[in-house]
Amino acid sequence: DPHAAITSAVQAGRHGDADALAARHEQTAVHTHGHASEEALHWGEVRADLAMLAGDPVRSCRTWLTVASSWLSAGQAPDAPAVEAAVDRAHHQWGQIHDTALARELGPVLVELRSRVPGRRRGALENVHRQLRQLQVSG
Repeated sequence: DPHAAITSAVQAGRHGDADALAARHEQTAVHTHGHASEEALHWGEVRADLAMLAGDPVRSCRTWLTVASSWLSAGQAPDAPAVEAAVDRAHHQWGQIHDTALARELGPVLVELRSRVPGRRRGALENVHRQLRQLQVSG
């Protein structure tokens, strides 16, 4: 089971090895099943979580944004659990980004997704807009 090997690598602090293993499985899934396949998107989700565990909210946010967009492009509904979860996680990771320029760069992508996938929490889109305004003032 590749997940067990990835977990072992993470627990040993070998985040790069864990991501490389997940990336290999993602590429295999893309070649075998297609870019927007459930299998490929699963490995994208794994990689987004690995980035979070490695303390890299920028990479995690970017990956979650890509996964969410891919789910939508594959025909998933905006209220599908996988889509909502991906956007919610991207939103959370975006809030963890300390580099103002990078947060400003990713903010409009998140706004676009949040406008399509509002999620279950009221005010999520307004939250992104408010944080973006604060980033413009502080930057």
